[in-house]
Amino acid sequence: MTPKPSRVLGYGDRVLVYIDDKRRFLVELREGGVLGTDKGFVRHRDIVGRRYGDRVPLSRGGYAYLLEPLPVDAVYSYRRVTQVIYPKDYSFMVILSGIGPGSRVAEAGVGSGVVTTILAWIVGGEGRVYGYDIRGDHLEAARANLERMGLLDRVVLEKRDIREGVPVEGLDAFFLDMPDPWRALDTVWVALRPSRPVLIYVPTVNQVEKTVVALREHGGFMDIHSYEILLREYIVEKGATRPASTMIGHTGYIVFARKILSEPVAADNI
Repeated sequence: MTPKPSRVLGYGDRVLVYIDDKRRFLVELREGGVLGTDKGFVRHRDIVGRRYGDRVPLSRGGYAYLLEPLPVDAVYSYRRVTQVIYPKDYSFMVILSGIGPGSRVAEAGVGSGVVTTILAWIVGGEGRVYGYDIRGDHLEAARANLERMGLLDRVVLEKRDIREGVPVEGLDAFFLDMPDPWRALDTVWVALRPSRPVLIYVPTVNQVEKTVVALREHGGFMDIHSYEILLREYIVEKGATRPASTMIGHTGYIVFARKILSEPVAADNI
């Protein structure tokens, strides 16, 4: 079966110009544009008319490959105004959340908009992401990043302290990236559909303990779990395959829980 060729690239399209692992550039093609690197430059006009998967010569010799951007490529290129959640963590959070096309999701602690982008990509054009942050400059940075990726129309951004409530209900999942998530549990409980999950990201064990204890004492959540994800890449060479010398170890902790309508019965009472 012959694979279907990708469409021809034109001005306004986004492309990942890949030279090597350390030199990958997300570019929006524009007239007169030039991508300059230490390996040479590429004029945007030399990319226009090619297809994803093609290669283009660099001015100093060698080639760059033209790849269709994945969401992870986009977020690596974002202007960051805060620390961000790593792919190893947000990917697991998204899987745990069970969201998909058409889902309605809230996120508190938008920051640079990294997780917001992934959520907007997952829920699709029929879904909606409600993003809240107490910092206006964070929201503006996220807005610019989302607009750059063409996903802003799926997201509602609002400056709001969610501990005082949110104007949406019936959500399919709620993501929290804030220093005191235990103070927002009433808001989360009201906003979620019954049985739907909250995914909480915190950087320290102390915050995990406070969060889990608060979830248990709240009475409106069950199936509570805490996780830490470690990621190690391998260097693969014939006869010399080994783990990479460095790895992405601790970045943060994930707490998962589901909303219920009545206080769970203690195990010793069953």
